[in-house]
Amino acid sequence: MRPPLVLGALAVTAVLTGALALHPVPPDAPLRPLAGSVPHWPAGVQRTGTARTGSVSFSVLLAPDRLAGAPSIRGWLQDHGLHAAPVRPAAASIPVEGPVDQVADAFHTTFARYRTAQGTVVTAPERPLSVPRELAAVTGIAGVVVADTIRPTEVARGTSPTVRGHVLADDGTCAAYWGEKVTTDWPASVVVDHRSNALCGYGPAQLREVHHLPADVTGRGARIAIVAAFDDPDVEQDTDTYARATGTQPFTAGQYRNHAPDAPDVDRCGGPEAWTEEQHLDVQAVHAMAPDATVDYWGAADCGTTAMYSRILDVVEDGHADVISLSFGSTEQLDTADDRALLNRVLVEAASQGISVFASSGNDGDYSDAGDHGAGASVASPASSPYVTAVGGTSTGLAADGSVAVEAGWETQTRFARNGAVIPPGFAYGAGGGESGTSARPTWQRDDIRRGGTGRLVPDVASIADPDTGFVTYGPHHGRTEYAAHGGTSLATPMVASMVAMSKAVTGRRIGLASPALFALRGTAALRDVRPTSAATWSPRGPDAGALWPETIAMWDTRPQSLQSGPGWDDVTGLGVPDGRAFIERFGATEAGR
Repeated sequence: MRPPLVLGALAVTAVLTGALALHPVPPDAPLRPLAGSVPHWPAGVQRTGTARTGSVSFSVLLAPDRLAGAPSIRGWLQDHGLHAAPVRPAAASIPVEGPVDQVADAFHTTFARYRTAQGTVVTAPERPLSVPRELAAVTGIAGVVVADTIRPTEVARGTSPTVRGHVLADDGTCAAYWGEKVTTDWPASVVVDHRSNALCGYGPAQLREVHHLPADVTGRGARIAIVAAFDDPDVEQDTDTYARATGTQPFTAGQYRNHAPDAPDVDRCGGPEAWTEEQHLDVQAVHAMAPDATVDYWGAADCGTTAMYSRILDVVEDGHADVISLSFGSTEQLDTADDRALLNRVLVEAASQGISVFASSGNDGDYSDAGDHGAGASVASPASSPYVTAVGGTSTGLAADGSVAVEAGWETQTRFARNGAVIPPGFAYGAGGGESGTSARPTWQRDDIRRGGTGRLVPDVASIADPDTGFVTYGPHHGRTEYAAHGGTSLATPMVASMVAMSKAVTGRRIGLASPALFALRGTAALRDVRPTSAATWSPRGPDAGALWPETIAMWDTRPQSLQSGPGWDDVTGLGVPDGRAFIERFGATEAGR
């Protein structure tokens, strides 16, 4: 693996060992504010008081060509009582940790507590952090916004099927395939061309059929990494139990490796229990799609930007991955410019090593009607970075023979099953998308998408995400270890990542950032275009536990979201769904798209 940065051997040794002479910074040295270290708060965020307690884990960003100054910067940080780890050359950053009050003193700022529209408490600096001008190598400070807004993008549904004779059995109302069961209680006022009871949840073989995977493409030689928060050590055992129950292959020795965080902060981010279903879904979806691929799970110590983005860098430096799947996110409005700078440095390093990174577009549509992120449309981060491939979602109904019977973009409007009236607020969940307010539109989108604006467009591609046509996993659910149907762009993301990993393994092509190669396939048989479809499902349970409307009709690809599927690229499914042998063979080919 080539060195990520070009430095003289003496300078590299000095940076890593701290052997360069340190130059104490006078306490009255002139200061330089770092404008990108603070957020530009969206509507709905309120200051609730001053923050003086707690700790902050953050990263000092350095100019990549000035890493020789790292020892002096580390010395200055340590002089202020902060723990400064060795520099990470691949991201030109220094990981730092310390108490809030000492961070505030060192960087000449104050911290306050804020409350977001959904009630999340955030600790953040009230004004830009400043450093002495003598520390000219410092370009920014990432991660000083302490928030638990990054969350998994999986959605669990109430149906809990069982497995009998390698077949997922229904609960009496759900359908094993599209249209197998249609309730007689369907309201006359809801007229659609395609209807079915909500599906029980697809098994491993059906998941592969969503992408029309050939039987001989099983992921042999593919190396797939997953990054999320925390780690559940039971995932491998639960996945093997599921595989045996469904007649598929368990993991072989060493095929699955979990990398648990050294010091998980279990008091943050909902704790490990809030992430274990995500981990089970990611791992089991990848193993279903690519049963012969190696799977590495990397758990971060918490869900902060520093911990999550540093964990991605750990995967890159480990050198044992062709793709990385990220099934988490939050609205990009809560990122700082320096957070984005750290993320992009990590993603560029991944691309330079031939690693493709995929991120989920979220489950709150355009965020304008979800009621938990403030007013106005927004897109999710890290999916909005131009250096990651953003994955949107579909609602996909498979027929009894495994073919696609009906498919649309995943945007769900809920209605009362008895009379067809819209249930307020009318939007249950759906894939995120739209135009970034922080990242510029990359060249491959400017050339191929006829749309106004200058921001990066989300998503790039898609796969199945609707929990009413979701995937059954086996693991913790409602306090029990059981089978449960899951969806969300958390499902779509590892599926697309698996498709790209298997293509790389089959063709031997070395592709970093996948998006340009995907856009080169636009309009070919390698990508299945997704268009609006008149369809809905019926379920005896609504999307929310304890809802007052237990029987629910879920309408597909409908408003009030501004997002809907359409011909060609759209802001729900992107270019469409990677499809069959054509995708496996043509992804990354120089003649792609001709």
